[in-house]
Amino acid sequence: MKTLKKYGKTILIFLGILCFFSIILSLFNLFSILYTKGTNLFIFIVMILTLFFIGFTWGKKALKKGYLEGLKIGLCLIFLLIVINLLFYRTGFSIERIIYYCVLILSSVLGSMIGINKKH
Repeated sequence: MKTLKKYGKTILIFLGILCFFSIILSLFNLFSILYTKGTNLFIFIVMILTLFFIGFTWGKKALKKGYLEGLKIGLCLIFLLIVINLLFYRTGFSIERIIYYCVLILSSVLGSMIGINKKH
Protein backbone atom coordinates (compact mmCIF):
# COMPACT_ATOMS: atom_id res chain seq x y z
CA MET A 1 0.00 0.00 0.00
CA LYS A 2 2.88 2.32 0.81
CA THR A 3 4.47 1.68 -2.60
CA LEU A 4 1.17 2.26 -4.36
CA LYS A 5 0.79 5.57 -2.55
CA LYS A 6 4.32 6.55 -3.59
CA TYR A 7 3.61 5.71 -7.24
CA GLY A 8 0.28 7.52 -7.12
CA LYS A 9 1.87 10.65 -5.72
CA THR A 10 4.55 10.61 -8.41
CA ILE A 11 1.99 10.08 -11.16
CA LEU A 12 -0.11 12.99 -9.88
CA ILE A 13 2.95 15.25 -9.83
CA PHE A 14 3.82 14.14 -13.36
CA LEU A 15 0.28 14.76 -14.62
CA GLY A 16 0.23 18.15 -12.89
CA ILE A 17 3.44 19.20 -14.61
CA LEU A 18 2.10 17.86 -17.90
CA CYS A 19 -1.15 19.83 -17.56
CA PHE A 20 0.67 23.01 -16.50
CA PHE A 21 2.97 22.97 -19.50
CA SER A 22 0.08 22.06 -21.81
CA ILE A 23 -1.69 25.24 -20.71
CA ILE A 24 1.50 27.29 -21.14
CA LEU A 25 2.06 25.87 -24.63
CA SER A 26 -1.55 26.51 -25.57
CA LEU A 27 -1.12 30.14 -24.59
CA PHE A 28 2.12 30.37 -26.56
CA ASN A 29 0.34 28.97 -29.64
CA LEU A 30 -2.62 31.28 -29.10
CA PHE A 31 -0.42 34.36 -29.16
CA SER A 32 1.90 32.92 -31.86
CA ILE A 33 4.97 33.04 -29.63
CA LEU A 34 6.12 29.52 -30.50
CA TYR A 35 5.56 27.58 -33.66
CA THR A 36 5.38 23.83 -34.23
CA LYS A 37 9.12 23.09 -34.19
CA GLY A 38 9.67 25.30 -31.15
CA THR A 39 6.73 23.73 -29.36
CA ASN A 40 7.96 20.20 -30.07
CA LEU A 41 11.45 21.05 -28.85
CA PHE A 42 10.06 22.70 -25.71
CA ILE A 43 7.90 19.65 -24.94
CA PHE A 44 10.86 17.32 -25.46
CA ILE A 45 13.13 19.30 -23.14
CA VAL A 46 10.45 19.63 -20.45
CA MET A 47 9.69 15.91 -20.57
CA ILE A 48 13.38 14.99 -20.30
CA LEU A 49 13.89 17.34 -17.35
CA THR A 50 10.71 16.19 -15.62
CA LEU A 51 11.60 12.51 -15.87
CA PHE A 52 15.18 13.26 -14.86
CA PHE A 53 14.08 15.03 -11.66
CA ILE A 54 11.49 12.38 -10.85
CA GLY A 55 14.18 9.72 -11.30
CA PHE A 56 16.56 11.82 -9.21
CA THR A 57 14.13 12.01 -6.29
CA TRP A 58 13.38 8.29 -6.52
CA GLY A 59 17.11 7.57 -6.63
CA LYS A 60 17.72 9.61 -3.49
CA LYS A 61 15.10 7.54 -1.67
CA ALA A 62 16.37 4.20 -2.98
CA LEU A 63 18.47 1.96 -0.78
CA LYS A 64 20.35 0.26 -3.62
CA LYS A 65 20.29 -0.16 -7.40
CA GLY A 66 19.10 3.31 -8.33
CA TYR A 67 18.97 2.44 -11.99
CA LEU A 68 16.20 -0.09 -11.30
CA GLU A 69 14.17 2.51 -9.42
CA GLY A 70 14.56 4.91 -12.34
CA LEU A 71 13.65 2.20 -14.80
CA LYS A 72 10.52 1.24 -12.84
CA ILE A 73 9.20 4.79 -12.51
CA GLY A 74 10.26 5.64 -16.06
CA LEU A 75 8.40 2.65 -17.50
CA CYS A 76 5.35 3.44 -15.38
CA LEU A 77 5.23 7.05 -16.62
CA ILE A 78 5.94 6.06 -20.23
CA PHE A 79 3.10 3.54 -20.06
CA LEU A 80 0.87 6.40 -18.87
CA LEU A 81 2.04 8.56 -21.79
CA ILE A 82 1.35 5.74 -24.26
CA VAL A 83 -2.18 5.29 -22.90
CA ILE A 84 -2.84 9.05 -23.12
CA ASN A 85 -1.42 9.08 -26.65
CA LEU A 86 -3.61 6.19 -27.76
CA LEU A 87 -6.75 7.63 -26.14
CA PHE A 88 -6.49 11.19 -27.42
CA TYR A 89 -4.43 11.04 -30.60
CA ARG A 90 -5.02 7.49 -31.79
CA THR A 91 -1.62 7.37 -33.44
CA GLY A 92 0.31 4.19 -33.80
CA PHE A 93 3.92 3.52 -33.03
CA SER A 94 6.66 4.78 -35.27
CA ILE A 95 10.40 4.50 -34.91
CA GLU A 96 10.57 8.18 -33.90
CA ARG A 97 8.01 7.63 -31.14
CA ILE A 98 9.86 4.57 -29.82
CA ILE A 99 13.16 6.50 -29.77
CA TYR A 100 11.38 9.36 -27.98
CA TYR A 101 10.12 7.01 -25.26
CA CYS A 102 13.54 5.35 -24.93
CA VAL A 103 15.22 8.74 -24.43
CA LEU A 104 12.67 9.58 -21.73
CA ILE A 105 13.28 6.27 -19.95
CA LEU A 106 17.05 6.80 -20.14
CA SER A 107 16.57 10.25 -18.65
CA SER A 108 14.72 8.75 -15.70
CA VAL A 109 17.36 6.04 -15.22
CA LEU A 110 20.19 8.57 -15.40
CA GLY A 111 18.41 10.80 -12.88
CA SER A 112 18.00 7.95 -10.42
CA MET A 113 21.61 6.85 -10.85
CA ILE A 114 22.79 10.36 -10.04
CA GLY A 115 20.25 10.63 -7.21
CA ILE A 116 21.44 7.50 -5.43
CA ASN A 117 25.00 8.86 -5.52
CA LYS A 118 23.96 12.25 -4.10
CA LYS A 119 22.59 10.87 -0.83
CA HIS A 120 23.70 12.72 2.26
